[in-house]
Amino acid sequence: MKRLPRIVVAFGLVALVGLAVPAAWATPVNQCMTWRTEARYRNYGYDHMVHIHNGCEQRVACRVSTNVNPTETRVTISPGADVTVVTFVGSPSREFTANVTCVAEGG
Repeated sequence: MKRLPRIVVAFGLVALVGLAVPAAWATPVNQCMTWRTEARYRNYGYDHMVHIHNGCEQRVACRVSTNVNPTETRVTISPGADVTVVTFVGSPSREFTANVTCVAEGG
């Protein structure tokens, strides 16, 4: 069996790590819902945002909270629409974990 040069192996590992990052950005809530988080630096702090996409054929009602701001924000999203929920403005932390729960409207 032929061994690969170390540079090829190292490049392959870097490529795999690069491919793993987007998976954290688009997390399926159920079969047709996706969301991703963003911490945008502004005015000496980070604004925490959760971007939600409704790929479902019906309206959905979502509850959004984070480990930094546990207060729930409720949004209703039309089919095919995107909504951004700002959960914190001016946070000292650039990292946060979102909790998103969506159900079909009326469900």
